[in-house]
Amino acid sequence: MYLLKLSSVGIFGALLSYSKLNVRLLSVLISLEALMLCLLGLLFGTLTYLGESMHYFLILLTFAACEAALGLSLLVSILRLRSNDYVSSFSSLKYYV
Repeated sequence: MYLLKLSSVGIFGALLSYSKLNVRLLSVLISLEALMLCLLGLLFGTLTYLGESMHYFLILLTFAACEAALGLSLLVSILRLRSNDYVSSFSSLKYYV
């Protein structure tokens, strides 16, 4: 039960940091990873409390790993293309400039 309360606080904190710290792409990706980690903790706590199997936990864990790899590859490609990672510089009109 303690894990469920802690995960709920973590989800709120991750959503707050996602909404407030959106200056750089790296901080957005880190807050998304924190959100996924708290969701994993919430799902693990719920499944353990209910006594269910962990198949859904493994599926969400797989999606979280894929999301992290995709976010890191996007960050590297944007840094190579533009040499900065400011969110305000993302526009379709200024993409190749």
